[in-house]
Amino acid sequence: MDKTQADAIAQAILEPDLRAQEEIRLKRAREDADLARKRRVAVFVLIGSSIGAAIAYYLDYRFTLGIIWGGLAGSVVGWLITRRAA
Repeated sequence: MDKTQADAIAQAILEPDLRAQEEIRLKRAREDADLARKRRVAVFVLIGSSIGAAIAYYLDYRFTLGIIWGGLAGSVVGWLITRRAA
């Protein structure tokens, strides 16, 4: 058996493991990207909630509703912005 035949046999044995490792790496990369996107959206939600609370305070409206509606608006804006960036 020469070197090329030995390399071919080793590659045939290791190839399924290499494929499985690549699939795991791709899955982790997708999960990491998804988590990063969710974190960016969370920042928009917090900013929107803050703005909604401030608007509700100055308009003499219910503070909690201002937080909820501001967070909802921030969530929508965040998902739209991160969707375009993805």
